[in-house]
Parts: sequence; structure tokens; C-alpha cells
Amino acid sequence: MAVDPDDEGLSWGTESDPTHVDAPATDHPADDAERGEPGMSSALLVTLGVFGGVFLLFIVGWIIAVQRTTAPSANLFFGFMYQLRGILAIVAPAAWFVGVLVLARERRAGVRILWLVLGVVLLAPWPFIVGPGA
Repeated sequence: MAVDPDDEGLSWGTESDPTHVDAPATDHPADDAERGEPGMSSALLVTLGVFGGVFLLFIVGWIIAVQRTTAPSANLFFGFMYQLRGILAIVAPAAWFVGVLVLARERRAGVRILWLVLGVVLLAPWPFIVGPGA
């Protein structure tokens, strides 16, 4: 059985059809490449993912390092400051990573990578790496 191309069910209708509506052509926003704005390359996304993983491991390292040490009990103020130090040490790698992504958003990829490398060096959990006896 052959399908008739003029079948009503397969046509979009004509202007005389009461259900036919002519819609104005809409302008779709251009992609980043069409606007001339550079997007993130795949290599940059993978690199940012690797740095994100490193900073996540640093958070785990700081949690372990803070739990290994004991707080000095000289007085209430020193105990509070010691706990605050531990909390800030745990949060610092995540804050650095998010800060670089947000604050260096308009910078070149190389500048962002250099800031992330600086964060890896500065925020490494040295008490966890060196060990409790050192």
C-alpha cells in the first residue's frame, strides 16, 4: 500500500486551514564560538578536574592531620584558636580552588593553572605528609 504524499495527516496545512499558524522566525542566541568568545577546551577541563581532585585529597589530608594532633589546653582562648586553625586548614583548599575559578574566570588558562599550582604548593597538608613524629 503506497502512501499518498497529499494525505492530510502528513501535511502541515495551508494558509486556508484554520489550525495553521505562521510564527515569526525567532533569533537563537549564537554559540560562544560564533560570538567570538573563547570556550574552555577539553584539555583545560581535564586539568581543572585533576586539580580539583588534588585539592579534594588535600582536604582529606588536612582532616586526618587535624585529628592526629591534640589541642593545647592552656586556656579557653588558645583552645578556640586551635580549633579555628584546624577548620580553616580543612576549608582552605576548597576555598582556593573555587576562588581561582571564580576570580580568574576572565584570565587566560595559563594564569589560572599557575594560581592552582601555587595553591598546591602552599596548601599541601605538610603535617600529614611529614608524619606525626617529625
